[in-house]
Amino acid sequence: MIRRLALSAMLLTILAGGAPADGILIPGPPERPEPDVPWFTIKYHHVDVEIRDQVATTKIDQVFVNEANREVEATYMFPLPPNSVVQDFEIVADGQRLETSLLEADEARRIYEDIMRRRRDPGLFEYAGNNTYRARVFPIPPDGERRIQITYSELLGHDAGVVEYVYPLSTEQFSTEPVGETVFNARITSADPIASVYCPSHNVSIDKQDRRHATVSYEENNTRPDRDLRMYYTVSMDAVGTHIMTYKEPGEDGFFMLLTAPSVERDAAPVPKNVVFVLDRSGSMSGEKIEQARDALTFCVNQLGEDDLFEIITFSDNIRSFGEELGRAGADRVREARQFIADMEAAGSTDINAAMQLAMERRSEGRPNYIVMLTDGLPTAGVTDLDDILANVRDAREEMDASTRVFVFGVGYDVDTHFLDRMSLDNGGVAAYVRPEESIEAKVASFYAKISHPMLTDIGVDFGEITTYDTFPQELPDLFHGSQIVALGRYDRRTTGATTVRVSGQTPEGSEHFDIRASFPEEARSRDYIPALWAGRKVGWLLDQIRLNGESKELVDEIVRLGTEYGILTEYTSFLALDSGEITADEVEERLRGPEGAMGPAGPLATERMGGYAISQRDNAQAMQAQTSVATQNMYLDAEGNWQRVGNIVNVGQRGFIQQGEQWVDSRLRVGTEQQLQPELQVQAFSEAHFQLARAFPAVNAQLAVAENMLVLVNGHVVQIGGEGKTELTEAELDALEQPAAPETGAAPGTDGGTMLGRRGLLEALGAMLAGLLARIPDLV
Repeated sequence: MIRRLALSAMLLTILAGGAPADGILIPGPPERPEPDVPWFTIKYHHVDVEIRDQVATTKIDQVFVNEANREVEATYMFPLPPNSVVQDFEIVADGQRLETSLLEADEARRIYEDIMRRRRDPGLFEYAGNNTYRARVFPIPPDGERRIQITYSELLGHDAGVVEYVYPLSTEQFSTEPVGETVFNARITSADPIASVYCPSHNVSIDKQDRRHATVSYEENNTRPDRDLRMYYTVSMDAVGTHIMTYKEPGEDGFFMLLTAPSVERDAAPVPKNVVFVLDRSGSMSGEKIEQARDALTFCVNQLGEDDLFEIITFSDNIRSFGEELGRAGADRVREARQFIADMEAAGSTDINAAMQLAMERRSEGRPNYIVMLTDGLPTAGVTDLDDILANVRDAREEMDASTRVFVFGVGYDVDTHFLDRMSLDNGGVAAYVRPEESIEAKVASFYAKISHPMLTDIGVDFGEITTYDTFPQELPDLFHGSQIVALGRYDRRTTGATTVRVSGQTPEGSEHFDIRASFPEEARSRDYIPALWAGRKVGWLLDQIRLNGESKELVDEIVRLGTEYGILTEYTSFLALDSGEITADEVEERLRGPEGAMGPAGPLATERMGGYAISQRDNAQAMQAQTSVATQNMYLDAEGNWQRVGNIVNVGQRGFIQQGEQWVDSRLRVGTEQQLQPELQVQAFSEAHFQLARAFPAVNAQLAVAENMLVLVNGHVVQIGGEGKTELTEAELDALEQPAAPETGAAPGTDGGTMLGRRGLLEALGAMLAGLLARIPDLV
């Protein structure tokens, strides 16, 4: 049996090597599980969490449906997190409280192994070794439902101001159909001020009502939840709270994640700012475009604070400005600005250079300066050479010692994405694109609402004695009310230990800095999603460098290396998922530069700069650089701007697995020597040898749960799990696996099964697949 996507099984490992699952309703009584009865369907799954000063009370409400054609008794099992402090555990079925028993880890392991043998389902491997609550559920009639309600409390850990909560949301392999409704709601109350609330696993909605209360919510319908929900909140007494989280293998450079957020009341004063709005009113903007642009600009002007200064510049082949200089956003001036906007008409050609030069002149020192420019086309008047315009804007920005960020909106498909991206990126901002079917007003208004309330600008970070590198984003953005900065980077293994991290910048009160004590340890393995997020961001940055500046062998080699090591599917590593068998290192170059390769003349990275394809290409790279959760790492935008999902490549424990026909293969075994795919050991699936591997190498359990037909690295040794092979391992064979394999086996140094396989990587297939590539690999979607 091949697990179709096997996502849930691969994404269940939690914290220190173990993993609870949701409660599992297993067909059959405890002493006699029934392997021929299908899993029950989960109708809905509701979770309600109340966290008060690190004590979390979780209430679960699930309805299971018996899809069998006969009455079925069931056993409900709820594995507990390792080292958890759980109390007040209660299970109610259709209003009746069930008698529960707590199984110690060894007894629970025996039961899980028995169920796996009977059902031939590897998805239960990751539960082995955990204490488990078990309850007998009275028979469920055919097509009948059984409502299960659970309430339990636990004490959450507190580590240097960071509190972590994990809810095991994965249910995919234990429901015959997609879950009809999944709802998660959490309320946080803290005696200490809350700085950040962060969820690296899901795209949740976060609302910080004040300094001591926050809510987190998540909802999806008709899906198979494929990962545990992991949530952090940080506490800090500072106006701007900063926290550092790390991941590091011994002897290797480490990874860090920096979280920075304002810990302030909603009515706190923002940093006064200067804003220059630059609007294209050329003839191509006529009709609905100019009407929406007027509405969007009116919204932005209405959002200005009384202490803000602003100016409006409109351009076609001539330049007009609302005033002669920056002016305060008082009631009278705002009213006059609205009339200026209402009178604006679209006609003429496009002189972007002159408009941006005037915008740069309308700045002042001592405040953050934001230039917001909107255009729908290329320059057709004045200076029209794109490189000259970029150089002129950059030079003008540097003439004044003033903090300046340029934000650009490209409207429609006639804009040059390379040109607008470089204008914004070279000047500390970002670009956004409005497709023809999208609302200009909604997109601009949504963006401006986020930047209208700056709390810390011109941000710098000093890591003290710790040497850091490859930090993304490379230039930290300003910090706005209700937002937070998530930065990921590496730290040198020669500089570890405790240090003082200083975050500095401009606040409403002037220049300030905030110091925290942080640890960059020699070993830290619990937060193993950090390397996956860092790798995704770096690959996105590398793709952007190629898109904007052209290819080089160094950039491509690094994308291939990261894509192979972390299982990241990009234009440059798509051959990993397309071709079966082993690919030598020499063949990689040939495939990339072939007629259909990514670096070939007709490859997907042809020099398209305009149109829906170019915008999607840009948005994919930008999304990878900005990702803060793994929820969309296996998704990408096609040419029409629709999200698509890649299904035959997944990541678990920071290792990519690619489905090749009937087998799942570690992605790093796909590129290397000809002997690399030859297994050193063959093990029969669900035999005693299979379970011996799980017991001897508990960190490998998540990998063993991928499928029953796979090639996996165990401590650097290539092991094949399948229909044939050894049914029992000798002590000598287990001892041999305990010894790390030599580098020629194919495992990258320091990334073999002894270290890598125990990590709970949440990286699936990163969304960098492009529409041109899809035409040649439809089986990926």
